[in-house]
Amino acid sequence: MIPFIKYKNIFLIFTALMIVAAVGAIGFYGLKPGIEFTGGSAAEVEFSGDRPANDVVREKITALEISEVSVYSTGEKGLIIRTQDLTPQKHAQILTALGEMGEFEEKSFEAIGPVVGKELTGKMAVLVLISLAAMLLYIAVAFRNVPGPISSWQYGVASFLILCHDVLVPLGIFAVLGAFYGVQITIPIITALLIVVGYAINNVIVVYDRVRENLLRGRKNDFAEIADRAVNQTLSRQINTSLLTLLPVFAIYFWAGTSLKYFALALILGVATGTYSSVFLAAQLLAFWLERGKVKK
Repeated sequence: MIPFIKYKNIFLIFTALMIVAAVGAIGFYGLKPGIEFTGGSAAEVEFSGDRPANDVVREKITALEISEVSVYSTGEKGLIIRTQDLTPQKHAQILTALGEMGEFEEKSFEAIGPVVGKELTGKMAVLVLISLAAMLLYIAVAFRNVPGPISSWQYGVASFLILCHDVLVPLGIFAVLGAFYGVQITIPIITALLIVVGYAINNVIVVYDRVRENLLRGRKNDFAEIADRAVNQTLSRQINTSLLTLLPVFAIYFWAGTSLKYFALALILGVATGTYSSVFLAAQLLAFWLERGKVKK
């Protein structure tokens, strides 16, 4: 049996460093919101011949005195162009500039005003907070009759802290990607993070449920031993589930095009952090909490 609880302090310190680094990256670089939140325009075009390089298209559009230009490849010959909110005249200028680089078809064009962007930002923030609060309440209720030294609300608070970790670490990475590569936080990325919340809490519940079963079977055993057994009993399940989840997500990342690339990346990061949390953080956090409580007494 692998002694996960024995090295809990190492895991907790490493986790704390990851959280500090993520929060520092978010605070220093900030998150780069997409046009869904700030307002702007997005056009999808497809060239009939060779597709021009993204940098060439970006320079061409920027020369028209248009700011906040992001160009992404999609499919074999397509491009997605995101810019500031465009007037009809500026939109026409972009189409003319693209026509100089080859024959193409504009497949879609959409504009989102700043008011709509602010409304979406507020709704997404509320949705994330409601999701986290609902998870906290569910855990506290589901584990209300668990015997042993850990209260149901402690399971809930531990789960909440784990979920914060699982969301903050990917966001910190996206803050760095936004600063150096212009990656924006879009609705698909937020959607991926919400999926991660559900995935991560499922992994944590599996571990905590096994802790509950072990407590019912051997209440006289030391809690650290019970928690260790729970992590080891669920270890193969956690690894196998994560690997099987990652296989199609990696396929999306490498072959589905740029429009879904960062959605897939958010899922990859979330699954990785969620698996780490369920194996190296969930039971360890409870054991640390219990240990600190005994020291204070």
